[in-house]
Amino acid sequence: MATGLLKMLMLHIIKGGEVSGYDLIKKVEAITGEKPSTGSIYPLLKKMEREGWVLGRFEDGKTYYSLTETGKEHIAQIKEAKHEFIKKIHQSIALANETFEDSDIQALMNEMHDTHRGVHSQDIEQLKLLESLIREVAELSRRGVGRGKIESILLQARDELKKLD
Repeated sequence: MATGLLKMLMLHIIKGGEVSGYDLIKKVEAITGEKPSTGSIYPLLKKMEREGWVLGRFEDGKTYYSLTETGKEHIAQIKEAKHEFIKKIHQSIALANETFEDSDIQALMNEMHDTHRGVHSQDIEQLKLLESLIREVAELSRRGVGRGKIESILLQARDELKKLD
């Protein structure tokens, strides 16, 4: 997972209440299906602490992190940027549609458009998963992976979007 996305997801989780680094790893894994390494979580926590976004409190051999006012302001800025994020997702899928001229990709675009009309802040986790999907599709294409594999990934994304209703 890209560092920026991981950082946003971590802030979102910490916003829900005080958590330890271990708790963050487990919650990120539950949301994304990928277990982040301690080598990515803990340095990001320290960086977010230096930025003033989170505050660490040591107790019983663990550090528990909570969101600061600066962190809450940063999350608000992220939410404001979500429309640009959604626009980029649509542009990436549109490019894939133009490249492959495929009805399944067009259907995915239509479903994403319909879903976007009702996007609320609680949908940000699903949007993060979509960005991860788009990055994967772009990387597979760069590596020369065949159309069938890419279509399979996009169809899985479409199925996940259907579950959002």
